[in-house]
Amino acid sequence: MMKKRNKLVVLFALIAVLALSACGTSSDEPENSSSQETEAVGTETTEPEVDSTEEENSAAVQAEGSSEESAESESPAADAETILSGDAAAATVALKVSSETAYRNWYSEDGEQWLMQAACDSVQVQGEGCDLLCEAVNLWNEEQTASFWESCEALSEEAAYSIEYVETDPDSYYYDSGREIEVTRADESVLSLTILSSSYVGGAHGDSGYTTVNFSTESGEILALNDILEDADGFREKMEAYILEELEEEYSEGLFEGYEDTVAAMWEAEPVWYLNAEGITFVFNPYEIGPYAMGTVRVTCPYENISDYMKEDYVGLQGTGSAQFSENTEIKTESGTVTVKMEVDEDYGMSPISVCLDEEAVSVGEFGSFGEAYLLQLADGRSFVLLDADYMSDDYVTFLYEITDGSITLRSSLESVSLERGTVSAGGMTLVMRLGVLGNYDSLMEYEIGEDGALEQAEEVFEILQDGYAWHVLTVVKELPVTMNGGSAVLPEGSRIRITSTDNAGTAYFTEEDTGETGSISYEYGEEENVWELYIDGVSEYEYFEMLPYAG
Repeated sequence: MMKKRNKLVVLFALIAVLALSACGTSSDEPENSSSQETEAVGTETTEPEVDSTEEENSAAVQAEGSSEESAESESPAADAETILSGDAAAATVALKVSSETAYRNWYSEDGEQWLMQAACDSVQVQGEGCDLLCEAVNLWNEEQTASFWESCEALSEEAAYSIEYVETDPDSYYYDSGREIEVTRADESVLSLTILSSSYVGGAHGDSGYTTVNFSTESGEILALNDILEDADGFREKMEAYILEELEEEYSEGLFEGYEDTVAAMWEAEPVWYLNAEGITFVFNPYEIGPYAMGTVRVTCPYENISDYMKEDYVGLQGTGSAQFSENTEIKTESGTVTVKMEVDEDYGMSPISVCLDEEAVSVGEFGSFGEAYLLQLADGRSFVLLDADYMSDDYVTFLYEITDGSITLRSSLESVSLERGTVSAGGMTLVMRLGVLGNYDSLMEYEIGEDGALEQAEEVFEILQDGYAWHVLTVVKELPVTMNGGSAVLPEGSRIRITSTDNAGTAYFTEEDTGETGSISYEYGEEENVWELYIDGVSEYEYFEMLPYAG
């Protein structure tokens, strides 16, 4: 999910190697369609490996409604007046893009030092009528996963050598590496993905950089920029002038001297670009046109400015699909002009956010920051706006508004759920939920839009993303009543467990850190002033453990 909050930073020398990396998955008990992998690398490590031998779970649910009969009339041509184009009844492809995140950890040979942690996103695609795309993306994942982990192995060896000269906390990793994948558009013409590669290898800060990949939904082939253009020369001339104007207006004197030459030269090789609901976006990574402090620079040119130079199948969201857009940007759809408006209140630090459809506006609330917004067109003709916002300090809420009939109706409001490090598509989505069960943890959950327009969980159990942090190991200080092997049991004092998943409704699943045995803990919430505190067999959670990893 994303504005992409990043705790990882990247080594630029690795970006070319990691450019299209993704990862395989494994799953722990109980079964869930979102899975993670944690692997300890090294010998005699004090951190045991998480069991990853169980079968992989199904990663996606078949997209619905893709077998609808095509309408007799042809889809209207895409133009600047109709960004959401195509007859809804004629939609034949309902892509479902699901995502997973895997962690691996490396330790010194004596197990005393945590050398490195790596996190890797992967995506899988399903949908009737797009077999070639599904095969291409899934093969892309398999091939790039091997490349990513191979690069991480090499980096871990460097970490083992470098750690001899640096004093570090044994409970904190020294090097890290990561891959984050985001879907910016997924429809009947194109699947656009952005890939953030990040790594830290010592020093004041790391580096990070984006690459992108754009697949043809019909053929599964990776699209070059020229593949979506009718007039490449005219497009480049128009875009170069637009990019330079936007850079000068937004960044002015902060740009490197000669940045104009960098922009002019980017056409010689394939530039970094992707499509969303607004237009085409070009990405300039740190140090390309400005200093590290400037960060990643993105310039989005609206479709209405360049539609004459592009093939019409790529101008705006095509038929059934989803596409990302920014706040305060007008997106023309068949339901009307959609805008997610945000007004920044500099005095109070909170920003009123509203969803607008033509002249109608519905208040979402006041938040510390806006996250992301997506336009969704389902195969049955319904249209939605999906967005998330943060009250403060990762207190996210995800909202789903239906705009099918030309009015705005709130269908879902999910507390502690964000679009960060997830995927959004018309056939279903993977969203991140921040759980508060015996500590704070991030989990991935598959969601679908139900018949009533509300977001529905595809699974009952939330799988917790498994990292290597020592503070996520809970030490029992009072005999703990649990369920193991189908019956009641008690964990003795000194037992160490990791919470692996939860139904978020009274049951938490765990793995015993030293033996690998699994079980579950039944809990309930307190009352009145203790409403957020968990109780196990009538006793406060805080009495059972040495420390609980709650934030704040």
